[in-house]
Amino acid sequence: MTDTTDSTVPSDATVPMAIIPESMAGYGLAPLTPLPNAHSFPHAKDAGRQIDAHISSDTLVGNLLAELHAASPTAIELGSKNAIKPEDIQFENRLAVVRLGMATSLFYSLRTKHAPTAAHSLRVALSCSAWAQRLGLDEATRDRIEVAALLHDLGKIGIPDRILRKPGKLTVDEQLTIELIPELGCEILRGSTGDTELLDIIRYANTWFDSRRHGDGPRGDALPIGSRMLAIADAFDAMTTNTVYRPALSRERAIRELMQNAGSQFDPELAAEFSRMLEDRPEMLHGGVVDRWLRQLQGDTPPKMWGSLGELSQSNPGSEQSASSGPATREALFYQHLFGNLKDGVVFTDAEGTITHWNESMQRLTSIAADAITGQSWSNDSLRLRGSDSRRDEDECLVRDCLACGNTVSRSMMIEQPGKVPTPVQLVVSPVTGATPGIRGTVVTVRDLSDQTSLEEKLETLHHQTTQDQLTGVANRAHFDHMLEELTAATKAGGPSFSLIICDIDHFKRVNDVHGHPAGDEALKGFASVLRAHSRDGDTVARYGGEEFLLLAPNCDNATASKRAEAIRIALEGTPLPSLGGEAVTASFGVTEFQAGDSAETVLSRSDRALLKAKDNGRNRVIQLGAGNVVQMPSEEPAVGRSWFDWFKGSESTENGEFDIVTPVPVDLAIEKLRGFIADHNAEIISVDENQVSMKLNVTYSRGGRRRADQQMAIRVQLTLSEGREESSARRGRIRTNVHAQLQPIRNRDRRGQEVAICFSQVINSLRSYLMGELKRSDLS
Repeated sequence: MTDTTDSTVPSDATVPMAIIPESMAGYGLAPLTPLPNAHSFPHAKDAGRQIDAHISSDTLVGNLLAELHAASPTAIELGSKNAIKPEDIQFENRLAVVRLGMATSLFYSLRTKHAPTAAHSLRVALSCSAWAQRLGLDEATRDRIEVAALLHDLGKIGIPDRILRKPGKLTVDEQLTIELIPELGCEILRGSTGDTELLDIIRYANTWFDSRRHGDGPRGDALPIGSRMLAIADAFDAMTTNTVYRPALSRERAIRELMQNAGSQFDPELAAEFSRMLEDRPEMLHGGVVDRWLRQLQGDTPPKMWGSLGELSQSNPGSEQSASSGPATREALFYQHLFGNLKDGVVFTDAEGTITHWNESMQRLTSIAADAITGQSWSNDSLRLRGSDSRRDEDECLVRDCLACGNTVSRSMMIEQPGKVPTPVQLVVSPVTGATPGIRGTVVTVRDLSDQTSLEEKLETLHHQTTQDQLTGVANRAHFDHMLEELTAATKAGGPSFSLIICDIDHFKRVNDVHGHPAGDEALKGFASVLRAHSRDGDTVARYGGEEFLLLAPNCDNATASKRAEAIRIALEGTPLPSLGGEAVTASFGVTEFQAGDSAETVLSRSDRALLKAKDNGRNRVIQLGAGNVVQMPSEEPAVGRSWFDWFKGSESTENGEFDIVTPVPVDLAIEKLRGFIADHNAEIISVDENQVSMKLNVTYSRGGRRRADQQMAIRVQLTLSEGREESSARRGRIRTNVHAQLQPIRNRDRRGQEVAICFSQVINSLRSYLMGELKRSDLS
């Protein structure tokens, strides 16, 4: 895992206002009481354990598994421990109470320099605020950490734009310049505060926990606790946000990366505690929190360089104007609808060639999200554009040529996407001028020239009467089930991954009771309309029953699906319905992606479990579950000629398949992940004995046969859990949980044949995905 000081910082859908706690308001930042020592903070009360205690494996694992056994094996309760209490949202209110001061001006300066950096800093500040409250830190310490998180990238004010906005890989000299950001930030802040502890949090935020690069500087527990917290929150936000050079990771994959680097890059105890917070209370960091604060605090409107077209930012989540645009005029709404629904890709740049708007079709053509590219300079290389004759000229730039000559430039080119056939396109770059002399920017249109005949024929031959829901006009449950089975089979065969969004209108019974069932029907139609408006070519929007809808998104990962769900959530709560007297409805969303070992049933169950978490944690929010489709084979290399299925060939292996999963998360978090595995697979717990749990699992191995029962195999899964810590200097203190698994068919007749190997493989991959671990064989010769 690399350091998080990349030049391209993740962008956000909002333009942040400065958020400064009252104790630091005014024209200077008031000195605060000293920070606590390394691990003197109290643990959150609801976690019920000390994070720095060396765990007695058998005792703790036995207690946790006993709790697991006490729960219903087929209907695990999700809501009781996650119910929101009034005190749980105190951290929101604390940051919402602000006063203007010097620190606010500094934050405005950072936003003016690079809005995506300011948005990233705000998200990190909100994460640290929620985390500090969970840890029970005192108010003064929390204030210091919040302000340090908000201003930790202030040093980017001193970084040249050519480096800060560079979309490609940095040179060695440019990387060295980026590493000056913490010191530059401290130099700027010294004019506002003499609080050395606040400055130290920022100075050492990028220092590795087991650092060997900073000479005599602090390392390990000697680092300020605020720096260690900030490093984790900063890295997590960077990993879960789209950039030009890589897509966002799912939350669970980001947690795994944090834990893999615990002990070296991050404090292992704090990394584990941060992971517990995300598991226990995922709603703390959901996108609606930032949006709600900004609506409360926003008081100004930045200039709109595109005039009425500036309000197009409402359809472009990557725009830095989206949070502050006022009520749209009718003309702006027409432009917004046109911009968002054009089949051609459309891009706006300013007079410097910096991208300001990026529509949905450009995301489809390039696989680059708007929030990743907005604010970056147009570059053929970063957009993977080449000539139609396969020639790549790195110095060629149509936008620069247009700005230089002031005339429209047109060229046939190819867009390359990893793992796909290049797409032929026609690029037209036109200058934008106004009443005053000079060019204000450019408009780039990108037309897809590939053959769309086959897609159109498929759309024309759909049998609407057998696949549509009569009330809403979207697909019905039968058609959705068919599409889910097809996508699951295609992905298992090596095709692209897919994501599933399940959504449910909040308090729909109240809508029917207050406004009547006809009004409820109109609300359902309105919801379906919003879902269709946010669907892409190839998506399936379906009504699953009642007020529950689904969006099946092929070639879409977990992080992208979550952003799409958040956009739908915002659009829905902002859409007044005449049948409800001008009021709007809200909805809760559960998001997941296909992952190794999944069946159609487990994908649906996991997304439904995410929906339940969203409801239990306050409704009107998006919750994401699942690590995503990352296939991993055993870490030990098999002997020459041995394949994956060879593990289970032979009488001994087929009767007792044994393997180990080593996961970098603590044992309590591993058991929480195991709860999800049990619920999604509808497993039955047979017994729990100290640190072992035994369960029965029905695994589908074939589509053949007349009956569903003929396609399933009953497997006994016995898991033995133990926790330890690495003592090596490279991974000092890193937590590791080992899960030893034994698989055995329950029926004698199932112990022979190739089907047992297929079923074992499915269970192994699924367990590995849920536990976020590495797979190792325990019985290799």
